Amino acid sequence: MPRHNSSACRQRQHLNMLPLLLALAVSTAHFAAASISIDSVSHEQLQQYILDLHSNSTVLNAELLEDPHLPSSSSSGRQLLAMQAQKWAMYQQQGRYAVIKNPSMPDGRSSTGQVAIHSVLLPYSYKVLLFGRNLPKSGPKSTPEPGVGGNVSTVYDVTSGTYVVTPNYETLFCAGHTTMSDGNVVAAGGDMGFGYDWMKEGRDVVRIFYPSSNKWETLPGVKLSEYRWYPTQVNLPDDRVIIVSGFLDDPARQTGKPAPSIDVFDYKSKSIVVRKSRYDLGKSFFTNITPGYQLYPAVFLMNWVDPAKPDDWFLFMYTCRTGQIVRFTSDNNFIPMWNMPGLPIDNMCTSFSAMGSAVILPLRPAKGYEFEVAIFGGGTQGKGMDCKGVCNAPAAKTIFRMRLPKASEALKGNWPKDWVWSGNQKYEEMPFPRVFADAVLLPNGKIVVLNGAQRGVPGGGIDGGSTAKEGAYTAIVYDPEAPSGQRISTLATSGIHRYYHSNALLLPSGDIWVAGSEQADCLDSCASGGKAPPDQEYRAELLQLPYAFNPNRPVITAISSNTVPYGGKLKINFETFGKGFVNKVSVIPPGANTHSLNMMQRVVFLKITARNKDNERPRWVEVVMPTKNDRVLNPGPYMLWVVDDDLPAKEARWITLKA
Repeated sequence: MPRHNSSACRQRQHLNMLPLLLALAVSTAHFAAASISIDSVSHEQLQQYILDLHSNSTVLNAELLEDPHLPSSSSSGRQLLAMQAQKWAMYQQQGRYAVIKNPSMPDGRSSTGQVAIHSVLLPYSYKVLLFGRNLPKSGPKSTPEPGVGGNVSTVYDVTSGTYVVTPNYETLFCAGHTTMSDGNVVAAGGDMGFGYDWMKEGRDVVRIFYPSSNKWETLPGVKLSEYRWYPTQVNLPDDRVIIVSGFLDDPARQTGKPAPSIDVFDYKSKSIVVRKSRYDLGKSFFTNITPGYQLYPAVFLMNWVDPAKPDDWFLFMYTCRTGQIVRFTSDNNFIPMWNMPGLPIDNMCTSFSAMGSAVILPLRPAKGYEFEVAIFGGGTQGKGMDCKGVCNAPAAKTIFRMRLPKASEALKGNWPKDWVWSGNQKYEEMPFPRVFADAVLLPNGKIVVLNGAQRGVPGGGIDGGSTAKEGAYTAIVYDPEAPSGQRISTLATSGIHRYYHSNALLLPSGDIWVAGSEQADCLDSCASGGKAPPDQEYRAELLQLPYAFNPNRPVITAISSNTVPYGGKLKINFETFGKGFVNKVSVIPPGANTHSLNMMQRVVFLKITARNKDNERPRWVEVVMPTKNDRVLNPGPYMLWVVDDDLPAKEARWITLKA
């Protein structure tokens, strides 16, 4: 694992410069009381000091971050500091976007190698597995990046800004993907291989990616029951993978219909153990939904247990305007239990292809791991995905929340009557409308919503024909625990389109990695020459949250073990520089995101059972992991965080939960 300057020693070095840090954040007038005089140092020293200041905001290499606010060499020392003071104060309020340079590119520009249509954070690293389309075969006007050619997959290293190609021969575009208990990645389904030269059929394929070797393996003889293009995957604790929905073919073709079934893949035996379940998605789940709005449904594994049938599992399933709670029985049947209330807004659709982004709200032991889902944004349920007539369709500002009862109440038939009310309505509103947004859970329990457009729907050809416009460039942060009306704050604004096929993942530094997008602004015309140009976006950004610019973030100095069993205890040593009181400890799995859906994303807070005495050093807390019967965590790798008041640790520690 790469080394980062995140130790307590490094933190203390920055604390020694705290008077200067505070001076920069407030006013250059304070420099009279600082340990240096701005008139007694060279311009180069000031530039280096400013770089050191920015290095303090992340454990990553600050020299790779393109800071548009870094003053030019022509500025005087006093101007440098005055300008930087203003920027630093702004960063502390709203964070910042910074493009990550790629030193291996001839011009040093940012590049992920492949458009990040799919992204998976690889455990115990800052590396991201990403994959997209075969270029230029799928887009003759589109040019592959150096060294990539027709390959669809790369591994991008956030610490260096560089990528390596990871060849795959069955088309991965629009597959499902989840990280298994051993850290390998399973990707099922994908696109057809027609016209891609050496790329083969991928819609019925199951593959495994091995981070240890950066290699893909297609499982020989393992075929899904039918083609699945745009499926959702959900892992069970025993490493079975539930594979839901997907298209049989391109929806523009006569055969382009949804796959009305569910497959279950057993990772341990490398076989499909359930084929075409009796649960008919076409009739039960997608009733009265326009074809094309049934893909990548939001499917979440719930934490319910039926004491009479303890081997059954429960799924939250939602697509567009239709949602159900579904029981997966021990004899491999999927039984609908309850239909959710309809959305109170006409024509509103919250999943493909008018996508919002759905997440499980933070699971807290103090609340008995109450299960609640929030859906951010979405768009109009139109009649097609061409560029004519949908560009100006408004996206939604809405935030819908559905709070589920305890399993004991649900099994008695006591279901929610409606969506969670906020004031006098059944939803909240974001300051900006958003379609195909990404929602990222933070270690402090808040949620960042970013990317997307304010008008249109996803879709359009790779060589033009965008169906969206007016980028939603400003991120927001949502605090689900705050009082109604006080939950939303605006964050930094990006200067890059992050439209359809964009991505966002939480990193162990607490920053958010942002990449992808294929579409320029829709031109409101399908006439010849009227399509928007292709816009393959290879640049990666780091969205640093306001806490990144707070010098008081705690630092984890040691943990009692890198592996811990269900119900096991874990001791965490740390240094604090703020209030000095860690009041939360959380774990988050590595993200696996595509099409506004981060499969298996969740944040779970751990119960603190003991802590150091007031004057005791080192500081420490002891936490206990959830039990197997709590059903809130699957075995596998997690980022472990301590939180001082609202400040997450400067860098997470990786742990593995063992069965």
